[in-house]
Amino acid sequence: MHGNLRRFLPDGVSSIQLDLPEGTTVRKVIDGLHAEHEVWLASIGDMVVPLSTRLSDGAELNFFPVLEGG
Repeated sequence: MHGNLRRFLPDGVSSIQLDLPEGTTVRKVIDGLHAEHEVWLASIGDMVVPLSTRLSDGAELNFFPVLEGG
C-alpha cells in the first residue's frame, strides 16, 4: 500500500506478505484491512484488476487511494 494507505498496515510498514485462503478476492483483502472507503484502484503487478479478481499464489497486489483535487 502506498502513501497514506500505510496507516492500514501494522506499524505503518509499506508492504506485508499475507497467507490467504484459496479463492480470496482483492475485495476481501481490502475489507480485511478495513480500507474499503480508501481504495480507488487495485493492481496485480503492472495490471489494473477488478476488485472481484481472485488472487493466485505469489500475486503482488497494490492499492491506490482515492485522488482528490480541485
